[in-house]
Amino acid sequence: MSEAKKILIGFAVVGSLCICVAAATFFIFKEFGNRTKNLVSSDPTSIAKIQEKISEFDIPPGYAPTAMNMLIYDVVTLSPDTASQRGPIIMLMQHNGILSGNSAQVEQQMRLSAEQQSSQPGTSFQVVDSFDQEIRGQTVTVTVSEGEYENYTMRKWVTIFKGNQGPTLLMITGSVESWDDELVKDFIESMR
Repeated sequence: MSEAKKILIGFAVVGSLCICVAAATFFIFKEFGNRTKNLVSSDPTSIAKIQEKISEFDIPPGYAPTAMNMLIYDVVTLSPDTASQRGPIIMLMQHNGILSGNSAQVEQQMRLSAEQQSSQPGTSFQVVDSFDQEIRGQTVTVTVSEGEYENYTMRKWVTIFKGNQGPTLLMITGSVESWDDELVKDFIESMR
């Protein structure tokens, strides 16, 4: 076989491999795009599916739910449904079991992820209190933090309890001025 034929065969093999890699990359990114396109949903069916995995609860009056499946976490967020309504935002986040680890590692990762989700640039939260709270028949420790953001003092409650399919983080955050203890109490009591 001549040297020219060997070079042409080599280019053909390398070219074919490049085409295969490009095609695989295209389909992987296309599938990833399809999965993330509907990452946040306010569709009642999507919300119900994720809520069923996490915990049953009553949505507070005047609040609108959204649901997200963030690869390794399922999340439901409850927010005041109008811009003029004030009140804390409630987030439930459950590890969906895709990645394994012991319970302490999962809980630590959930806390770190929640910190990243809730942090406001320029806000430094300091722990101001902690107390025991019963959620779904379990006694858990709630950590209360506060920090200044612009002209507001922000408050954040964080705890982890056992949800329907595993460790679940409950985070409630909002301004101290618009904090509604009765709403928070009623929501926690509605969890089943």
